[in-house]
Formats: sequence, C-alpha cells, structure tokens
Amino acid sequence: MPSRSRGVKISLACLIVFSVAVSFSAPAREQSGGPGTIILKVTGLRSEKGQVKIAVFNSSETWLGDHPAYNATIDVDGQSVTWRLNDVPYGDYGIAVFHDENKNGKMDKNFVGIPLEPYGFSNNQRVNFGAPKWEKSKFAVRIPTTEISIEVK
Repeated sequence: MPSRSRGVKISLACLIVFSVAVSFSAPAREQSGGPGTIILKVTGLRSEKGQVKIAVFNSSETWLGDHPAYNATIDVDGQSVTWRLNDVPYGDYGIAVFHDENKNGKMDKNFVGIPLEPYGFSNNQRVNFGAPKWEKSKFAVRIPTTEISIEVK
C-alpha cells in the first residue's frame, strides 16, 4: 500500500501545479513560423454553468508552469465550448483546461486535494501518478488551421 500512497501524493502535487498553471495572466511568447490558428473544442462539460479556463503552453520548459504562452476564460453555455486562437506562430503546443463551474477562479478540490471540477489536457492525456508529460501532450501547429478537442473529466 505504500506505493499507492506515494502515487496519490504525486498526483496531488501535479494537480496543485495544474491549478497554479490555470490561474495566470501572461503575455504571448514567440516561436518561429506561422501564423496559424488553433481551434479548441472542450467537450464533456457536466453542466451549462461557469467558465472554462484555458492555458496554452509552447515549450517543455513552461509546460504546466505559471506562465502560459496564451490563456483565456470563456463562459459555458452548453455541453461543449469552442475557442479560437489566431496568429499563432508555427511550433509545438500543449493545452490544459478546467471547468470552473462556480466561477471562483480556481480548481476546487476535496479535503484530500482531489479535484472536484472537470479538467483535461491536450491529446486527452490523463493524470495517473504525476503530471502528463510534455512529449505526450504536445501537438504541432504547422498548417493554417489546427483543430484540437479535449474531453474534460
């Protein structure tokens, strides 16, 4: 049972980092090439209230840190939301999102630190025993329009 306890601690640390990452306000960072457009569809919303917080990262060094390249907060009005990001330099990106159902600006957690609000990552990477890795979460923007879908859980 010690390995399960260790895994829970690592997962909780990841979720704390994720919570910090989506409470942001940072300027865009440049990459070479482009420009392109990212169209993000967030699905699996369990209610039609609140907001979706979005953080877009452009390197392994910044992945899930507190300085995303782009960020947004969009109101929820259905079971899914779509967000468009224009003039994105060609390159690799990773996205983290969460559904802030009560609009309090943070990821709500239970007494143990487990998230109470749905969240997700690009390529639909799931958190098991630590943060999703950049290499598995990143996607390429190399054409004029790149469509991404993230299902929150």
